[in-house]
Parts: sequence; C-alpha cells; structure tokens
Amino acid sequence: SNGGDDEGMSVSDVARALFSKSGDAAVRAPLLVAMVVMVCQQFSGINAVIFFSGTILNSAGMANQDLGGAIVMGIQVVATGISCLLMDRAGRRPLLIGSLGGMALAAGTMSLYFALRPACPPWVALGALVVYIVSFSLGLGPIPWLLMAEILPARARGVAASAATLLNWTCSFVVTETFADLVQWIEPAGAFLVFAGVCVAGCGYVLVAVPETKGLQLAEVEALFVARRSD
Repeated sequence: SNGGDDEGMSVSDVARALFSKSGDAAVRAPLLVAMVVMVCQQFSGINAVIFFSGTILNSAGMANQDLGGAIVMGIQVVATGISCLLMDRAGRRPLLIGSLGGMALAAGTMSLYFALRPACPPWVALGALVVYIVSFSLGLGPIPWLLMAEILPARARGVAASAATLLNWTCSFVVTETFADLVQWIEPAGAFLVFAGVCVAGCGYVLVAVPETKGLQLAEVEALFVARRSD
C-alpha cells in the first residue's frame, strides 16, 4: 500500500465505515466478510462438539475420557497441519465450503444419533465426531484468521482486525454460556440440528460473498470487492 493507506484509521473511522453509508465502503465490505466468517466459526458448534466428545467417545466404548480427549485434540492438530499445506493449493473458498459442508453433515448426523439413541449405534456418533473435527480443522478453524489478514485494507487492518477478533471471542463466550441452557431447552438433538443449520447458512454465505484470495496481492483483493460493489 502507498501514501494515505499507511495512515491507520481510527476506531471511529472503522465504526463509521461499518455502520454508516458515508463511511469507507472499501473497508465495510471486507470487514463484514471477516466478521460473518468469525460468527460462523463460533456458532457452528465447535465448542459444543468438544464438550460432548467425551460422551460420544464413552458411548462408543472408550472408557478413558482423557485418552479420548487427547485423540480428539491430536486429530485437530494433524488436520490443521494438513490445512496449512492445502491452503495455497486448493484455495480458501474451496476449503471453507468443503469444511462447512462436512461440518453440516456431521452435525446433522450427531443430531440424528442423539434423537435415536440407544437404537442408533455408537459408531455413527464416533464417525460424525471425527468428520466434524477434521472438517473444522481443515477450513473453518484456521482460514478465518488468514482471510482476515488478506482482505482487510492496510489502513484499517489494526482496528478492523481487533473488532473481528473481539466479535469472535464474544461469540465464543455466548455459545459457551448458553449451550447448557440450549441443550435443556431443545435437547442435544435439537442443538446439533441448529449447528448444522448454521453451517449450511455459512456455506451459502461463502459461496455468495467470500472472494478467493489465493495468490492475490492486497490491491487485487481490494479490486475484487470494488468490482462486487459495482455489479
């Protein structure tokens, strides 16, 4: 970036860009994308799946929940490492779409498992758990953070990235604090069905609103958003 792009925008400038038509539209569009993807990351149910992983593994016959937790985290680390290798080959959009699609399928399967148990065999939940965690780790886990750095204009990146990160952690807090009440209200089957719905909606949003940034310079990414506004 050159010239005025090196002058950082203030919090009020970024807020105006986000909420006011008179604000900087070149900041608004990428910031909205960054924020929506962060919301999808947290409301996809990742914390709920981690929370229920012990129950799922226990029902599948694994009595040692500590070992089960270690296996879950190991799968997450390995899949995230694979994602890092794939990002520059497959691109951000395909990984996000595949990730959200896999998570939607897995969350829907877990909803079915909790609705039908004990008639539904435990391996169904175990398989869904593995698919969900691998899918999350391949796309929706790491890519929102990379995407945020790639799409936010340099002049707004500091404040805008902080705002998106704050939103992410706020959503994480909300999901963690309300999950137990949600399960009491609509049962685990209902909760996982909600998460599946969020993943489907997120997949649709990525298809419509998230540009591919693989191999692009920041100026080229900004031009993509300008072209989308003019369509």
